[in-house]
Amino acid sequence: MRTRYEASTPENKIKAEQKRQANFQKWFVTFASLAHSRLPLSAYLQKVTDTLREVADVGSAVVEWIEGDTLIYRAASGAASAHIGTRLPTSGSLSGLCITRQQALICRNAATDHRVDRAACEAVGAVSMVVAPVVYEGRSVAVLKLISGEVDRFAQSDISILDAFCACIAETIAREDIAQENRQLVKQNASVAADLSVESSLRTEYEKRLADAMRRRQTVLDNAHVAFVSMDEAGMVVDWNEAAALLFGWKAQEVAGRELASFIVPERLRDMHRKGLTRYLATGEARMINKRVELPALRRDGSEFAAELTISEVWYEGQRQFACFVHDITDRLVATEANERLRLLINSVSDYAICMLDEDGYVRSWNDGARAIYGFTADEAIGRHFALFYTSDEQGRDRPGDDLALAAKRGRVEHEDWHVRKDGSEFWAHVILSALPNANGGEQGFVKITRDMTARRRLEELEASSRRMNEFLALLGHELRNPLAPIRNAVSILKLKASDDADVIRSRQIVDRQLAHLTQLVDDLLEAGRVSSGKIRLTTDIVDIADVVHLSVEASQPLCDERGQRIVVQDSGQPLFVNGDSTRLVQALNNLLNNASKFSPHGATITLETGPRGGSAMVRVIDEGRGISADALGIVFDLFVQEHPPGAHPDESGLGIGLTLVRAIAELHGGHVEAKSGGAGQGSAFSLWLPLAEPPVRGASAGAPPSVAASRQLDVLVVDDNRDSADSMTLLVDMLGHQARAAYDGPGALDSFDASRPQVVLLDLSMPGMTGFDVIRRMRDGGSTRGGQRVIVAAMTGLGSDEDIARTRAAGFDAHLVKPVDLPELERVLALAGRA
Repeated sequence: MRTRYEASTPENKIKAEQKRQANFQKWFVTFASLAHSRLPLSAYLQKVTDTLREVADVGSAVVEWIEGDTLIYRAASGAASAHIGTRLPTSGSLSGLCITRQQALICRNAATDHRVDRAACEAVGAVSMVVAPVVYEGRSVAVLKLISGEVDRFAQSDISILDAFCACIAETIAREDIAQENRQLVKQNASVAADLSVESSLRTEYEKRLADAMRRRQTVLDNAHVAFVSMDEAGMVVDWNEAAALLFGWKAQEVAGRELASFIVPERLRDMHRKGLTRYLATGEARMINKRVELPALRRDGSEFAAELTISEVWYEGQRQFACFVHDITDRLVATEANERLRLLINSVSDYAICMLDEDGYVRSWNDGARAIYGFTADEAIGRHFALFYTSDEQGRDRPGDDLALAAKRGRVEHEDWHVRKDGSEFWAHVILSALPNANGGEQGFVKITRDMTARRRLEELEASSRRMNEFLALLGHELRNPLAPIRNAVSILKLKASDDADVIRSRQIVDRQLAHLTQLVDDLLEAGRVSSGKIRLTTDIVDIADVVHLSVEASQPLCDERGQRIVVQDSGQPLFVNGDSTRLVQALNNLLNNASKFSPHGATITLETGPRGGSAMVRVIDEGRGISADALGIVFDLFVQEHPPGAHPDESGLGIGLTLVRAIAELHGGHVEAKSGGAGQGSAFSLWLPLAEPPVRGASAGAPPSVAASRQLDVLVVDDNRDSADSMTLLVDMLGHQARAAYDGPGALDSFDASRPQVVLLDLSMPGMTGFDVIRRMRDGGSTRGGQRVIVAAMTGLGSDEDIARTRAAGFDAHLVKPVDLPELERVLALAGRA
């Protein structure tokens, strides 16, 4: 029995069609032979069943004779031959329905067809069958039946053949009736004249019926969907049905009696056709049954197409003829070519594992991508269940079966999960399982497409890890700034407190330096988070490189002075302008100068060169320090990377962030930075390259207003949930000559604000319950003026990114102070209120 999978493939469909054509030809030859038979009715019926069973290659052929309300097995072949003489009621059977309707019927599966007598079908082994009525003089006299043990064995074309044989049986019945009448007439009339008259009448009637049968035969051929042509031994057209007329464009009357090759064979192949026909006749090759050939064929309009010919030798009225069934196989060849291209395309895909599954989930095809991803060869995978690719846990939960059921229901299943390779290793797979519907609407199989997404998953995990690290760095920086704030306030108080004690002064300076170093480390941590997350933003303008150099040297000079180092600036004397953020450029160059100072010995000279290089401005920092090894040159700009482990050199401190930040700032400006060194002890040179810009148009510009210190005593409210921070800031403000009071939470700040409106509020943002943003909104909503003047509210926070500053500005703050607050920054805010 054919499996469902085998029956659904294109190759098996082609084979089935070819077999059907071959059976049609056999039936045609048998039909021609039986049409000239002179057997008695019973022998003729048995001959029909025997012949039909043989040429149709079925289990049984039966003639059921009608007697009243019963059917009698009058002739049978095959397994049904043992039931000759069996009587069955016409009601409740397919044959009975055929008799009533006088119409041929097909049963595709007796187990599910309600029209059949299932007990009778089981007795003769009928799984599928086709029945046709034998109609004589307008009434059904018998039923011709073909029986098969296979499901869905018969098609519409089988009905046409049975109809033709039923006509022959009717003709034989007529002949028998006439013969019986003739015998009766012979008995009744002994005269020769009467016998001759009867014989003449019988012959006339027989010829008439034979002509009717021949017309029915021609009708069968004309209504066939396959082009049928026949030729005699000379190659002349004998038969030409309607399908041939549609296929070739010539009508039957136009080609009858003329050479077939001149109509359907291209001119370049006609001589070959004629020689082939001669060879067939001479060698007996023509006696080969159902010889199939493929060759170009010609239409009336001159166009050619690919044709398949099935050729059979038949004898008719003592003459040999050749019957040909012709198929236009252009679509089949195109489909075959398309299938081959698709197969090659699928096999060439290496990034995706593509395999076909049957309806039960067994692998039926396997491309190169599947071999590359799963590790199985096609021979190892085909024929095995696709549960092979699931983990043992999912197999235990029957995940493969669930996926098949869901795909059959929805048409498609898509998910990501762990899959297993041949070697047992697992990979993260993106899987699409799609159902492939067959012609009847059911699922005939599935296609499974898999992609290895392990690299993407690892990248996502890396990104998530990086995001968590950035969040941790931001939180860490914020939390570190809180305890640094009161320390900075205390140092500022010590600076304002006059003292002649050398030990006190020296201790204050030590705390000041170490606090500045710790603050710089916290700043570096936050900058690292901004660099890795791409949150550095630029405020661009036309910037003079000379200004950047001046501000950078000024910022680095104190560090160099401590180490007895000298900064030498060498410029080309030519103005250099770039389009950039002055603050960030100063930050980058300051990092390079500080780096050079840190790794250079005491008393060393640091050279800063500037000048144009093509379309770029070059700023180079050259030191006489420890130098960089060749292996480390490629990684010095990576985040948290240092050439030597921590503690290897007493002068090497920090987190390995500064150069990473320099590179990020350079790239944001469309430039780049590079490092060069001759090796250990040979010093280093860091070059910053930035695209040149057109110089700005010079015009009158107002100078920046001079800094104005607060000229009067101010009432200041300090709000911070860290009591040390709040109290130390209050003491510092008092020492600057102002009057300050502290509040330690949001409600307390609002109460103090409403009781006596201050002129300045120093407001911490991160407080439990009511944040600084909540407090300022209540202050502004309730009216934040004192004596008609606006109250200055400054945010105090451990967050100092551009986004944080923009957020406080939008919330209504007048200033943004980053903890720990330097004394000059505090004085600047107090000066704002003093000028108000």
